Parts: sequence; C-alpha cells; structure tokens
Amino acid sequence: MKKMKWGKPMGRLVEKEQILLAYYVCNFLEKNDKNADELGEVLTKALGDNLTSIQEALNNKGLLSDHDQMITNEGILYIDNILHIQSDAVERNKLAYVKDNLLTYEIELSVPEIKEYIHKHIGIE
Repeated sequence: MKKMKWGKPMGRLVEKEQILLAYYVCNFLEKNDKNADELGEVLTKALGDNLTSIQEALNNKGLLSDHDQMITNEGILYIDNILHIQSDAVERNKLAYVKDNLLTYEIELSVPEIKEYIHKHIGIE
C-alpha cells in the first residue's frame, strides 16, 4: 500500500501563515473588543512597520477582509488545509484541533509574540 503524502511537509509555518493562524485563533475566540485588541497589540509588537504590508498581502490573496482586518472564509480554509483540520469540524472544537495538530506535527512558530499568543489561546503551556 502506497503511503499518501499531504501538502507540504509540516514543521514550520512561514511568517504570513503564522499571522494568518493568529487571526484564525482570534476568530474562534469569544467575539469581543478585548480579544480583537489583544491580537492587534500582539501583531503590532511582533511585526512593527511590516504589519501593514503583510496585512495588504493577505488582503490581496483574499485571506483577510479589507474592511475589518479579520480572517475570511478562504483564510479559514487555508489554515484548515495546512493544519489538516477537516472542513466539517465543529467550530467550537477548532482551537482543540489547532492545538492537537501543532503538537502532532511539531509545527514550529518562529515569531515569539505570535507563538505566545497562539499557545495561550489554544492551551499549550
């Protein structure tokens, strides 16, 4: 039996994917200004002047919305795909899937502030 190969090898997400993952995590947290503000602060601290150009690049690919700088359905599907999360997974369990897959595939997050934010909200100590 041939072993199936899925997408790109796991191990490291590029910076834009890490940022998109942070938006993904925020999307599945309780919707309130505190959570949105926290994400904004983390991204500004992590990326400084580069944040605007990265957001524009994600907007141009349709992964972030122009008007509210939140992840789009296409962005959610993109993250679901790279983390091997089934698209029919129950929304309230998405963060548990993120945690499981980051640990299972030993995915490294190289931007410290983003790593801390994601780990905090998905329950990785």
